[in-house]
Amino acid sequence: MIRRALIGPGATGAERRAAYADALGSGQVHWLRANACLTADAVVDLEDSAALPVNLRDRLLDSDALIVSGVPIPAGRDARTLTAWPDLLGGPVAAMAADLESLGRRTMTKAIVVMESPGIGPPAWRAVLALTALGGSLKRIAARRQPRGAGFEAIYGVGRFRDDSIAYVEAVAGAPPGAELRFYEALGRGGIREYDSRLDINRVTSRGVATPLPATDVHPYARFVADLCRTDQPGPPAELRAVLADAHDAYRALLHACDLKTAVTL
Repeated sequence: MIRRALIGPGATGAERRAAYADALGSGQVHWLRANACLTADAVVDLEDSAALPVNLRDRLLDSDALIVSGVPIPAGRDARTLTAWPDLLGGPVAAMAADLESLGRRTMTKAIVVMESPGIGPPAWRAVLALTALGGSLKRIAARRQPRGAGFEAIYGVGRFRDDSIAYVEAVAGAPPGAELRFYEALGRGGIREYDSRLDINRVTSRGVATPLPATDVHPYARFVADLCRTDQPGPPAELRAVLADAHDAYRALLHACDLKTAVTL
């Protein structure tokens, strides 16, 4: 049973802390400190484990606490480590995925995530998660990383899904203020499904016509935290495990492809 939450540093710290306070009560939520008590009743929520000192990250991985990270942790995926997946529970990805059959044969799927905070991991994971949730598992991916100054970097990738449709992914970190963006698009023989965060967080644009998504008053991360604390289950729901496994594979392949001249075959 999760009784306490420890929130790691990062640009989204206040948002993540508020989500746990709603689920557990503000008195049970604290910032992560080096001397934190890491027992089995605690969840440690990290924006990106790479931002932690190595000795603290190793201590977390050796503890009994449940670790939730906004980026896959290189050290492995055991039962006490969980990458965050709010996009698959609510918001535009879930709504679009439920409607993709109406597209007919899919020709291309793209995911673009631009974040103002530094660190390429969070936007890359969010973009890959959306890409695989909408398009399925990848067959191959080619990618390049482009540093653009202090904290400002980007990854651009092009590949093929298992059904031979085209995959495009773009992740940007450290963008200028006001540049945050989430853009998801799935194209098929029967139409287009598109989400653009600059228009409306609950709207899909199809063939130039704006169509509302199912309304929700709950932020996807708040819903993710509420489900996590309510179910007391260390892993994702069974229906999401295949998608998350594809996303983990694609995320590792995307980062690996940045160092190669040729595409990575998954």
